[in-house]
Amino acid sequence: MRKQWWQPWTPGERLALDWAAMIAIGLLTVPLVALLILGDRSRPQITNFSWENLIIGAQHDYFFLDFNRPMDGAVLDNLTITPPLPGKGAMVGQRLAYTLEDIPSYGREYQITIEDGAELPRSRRHAARPLTPFSATVKTRDRLLAYIGVEGEEEGRLVISNLTREKKEILTPPDLVVTNFQVTGGGDRILFFAFAKGNPDGFNAQELYRTTTAPDRLTEDDPPPGQIRRLLDAQTYQNLQFDLAPGNDAVVIERVNRQNPNDAGLWLLTPNGDLRPLGIQGNRFRISPDGQVVAVRDGQANTNRSGVTILPLTSTATKREFLPAHEDLLAFSPRDYREKIMVKRRDQRQRSLVVINAEGRERELITTTGLILDCHFEPRQAVLLYCLQAERLDPQQTEITPFVTLINVQNGREVPLVALTNDLNVRMAMAPDGRYLAFDQVIESANDSRRQIPPGTVWILPLPDFIEGASLPDLVPPERYAAGLDPQWIP
Repeated sequence: MRKQWWQPWTPGERLALDWAAMIAIGLLTVPLVALLILGDRSRPQITNFSWENLIIGAQHDYFFLDFNRPMDGAVLDNLTITPPLPGKGAMVGQRLAYTLEDIPSYGREYQITIEDGAELPRSRRHAARPLTPFSATVKTRDRLLAYIGVEGEEEGRLVISNLTREKKEILTPPDLVVTNFQVTGGGDRILFFAFAKGNPDGFNAQELYRTTTAPDRLTEDDPPPGQIRRLLDAQTYQNLQFDLAPGNDAVVIERVNRQNPNDAGLWLLTPNGDLRPLGIQGNRFRISPDGQVVAVRDGQANTNRSGVTILPLTSTATKREFLPAHEDLLAFSPRDYREKIMVKRRDQRQRSLVVINAEGRERELITTTGLILDCHFEPRQAVLLYCLQAERLDPQQTEITPFVTLINVQNGREVPLVALTNDLNVRMAMAPDGRYLAFDQVIESANDSRRQIPPGTVWILPLPDFIEGASLPDLVPPERYAAGLDPQWIP
């Protein structure tokens, strides 16, 4: 007879199990009954803060706070941000949303607190319980400036300078000479042209590279700065210049075939690495920040045949259009990129700065007998333009002088800010938080014929605060920051 492997269920064991179940149910029932009778006595509190563990920048224009229960709308009145960060808040159910009206200042800390508040009582019989006080510290990105070095070990190399921590880092090796660069929209990478040091072809041999910047590196898993990858060589085509769309990292490059000079024009390098010709030539072009279109100057300046072609780059972009008598597109509006700031020729002597809105209507801002070289929107107030112009400041002068002006797009009011040296190849850059303007100045020297990169100086100009006051405050003169060229801020 086979041995029985199971044991029979005895009444005593079943009784013990029943008693254990009854005790467990009793232990759970007591607090449940107490909760039903007395109510939830825990205090309301914040369970989620959307900026927690983030380093914020210009792209962070709102935050929200989640509560563990619906709150009285008066809790919004007790929200404090130190230093002040203007904005508008709304309380909906268990979430408080706050939309900024200003860009956080880079290189700072903001303290966000709610010291007082109460929940919405469930009924008249239940008293509103006070909020558990909340406090959080949020850091903004360090103030970072990149430039091409011109002295010592920095000469010809890409340098990133941390103004907040007062330290520098060289991103490119000494065997590459950097000629031009642009920062991606996220600020974590830089695209640049460079050629091998000592190469007799120099600029004619420049290739396109990408390097990491690591502005917010928090762990060892994040890419370190200075990791370089070549994106485009110069074997078949000579690379002349490029422009980068910070919104999607698309690149437009001017190239010419080394064996066939007639094979020249603009090419598009997409974010996924595809390269294709655009079928158009132009030595002055600007890609929109979202990478949807590129504006190309056609023909020769100061001729009746000159104009600007707006060429679509994607299937969702607007159709191709030609703007006759326009010489250049200097800036796209920072919010939706649909408005364009352009230079238009009036006659042989005069040029106008015009704004063209999304419907194609044109409005003149200023007229000048000089040159309008560049313009940048001030990001805190999208109606303000900082423009680089050049003209004879004195009728007796033989040379034209570049200078920076402030122009209000709404009313055309123009305010001169600072005069520069006679170098017309000035590069100007707007800080992402709108608080500083950087520009360079080439230094002329008789001993620079053998240099592949000319000497120059980077200057930083603190900008007026138009958020706090509408009138123009006293200007602070620019300060010499470093020996370098082509300064650009990290977003």
